[in-house]
Amino acid sequence: MVKACLESERERVHAEIRAYPTPIPRCDAQFNHLIEQRDRLFQELSRLDAARSSAAADDAAARVEAFIEASGCLDDDAKLRLKSALSEERVRPEIS
Repeated sequence: MVKACLESERERVHAEIRAYPTPIPRCDAQFNHLIEQRDRLFQELSRLDAARSSAAADDAAARVEAFIEASGCLDDDAKLRLKSALSEERVRPEIS
């Protein structure tokens, strides 16, 4: 769910970059901000993958929650929704 949220934002930024009117001067602050956002989202996705792959199964939820809290690409509402979903997933009983 966290990855889907970040990838959705990344796609939004990519679409905005593709639709940006040309020619683009080097000093265009708005375009440069979009490029920085794209780079941050790429780094966040890489960091999430690393957190998920390096964690033991019982530690994975705690690592993902720490990732959510530290993310600079997620707004407060998204963080709250994702942490709530993560908590619900933890308490959901396993079906054998």
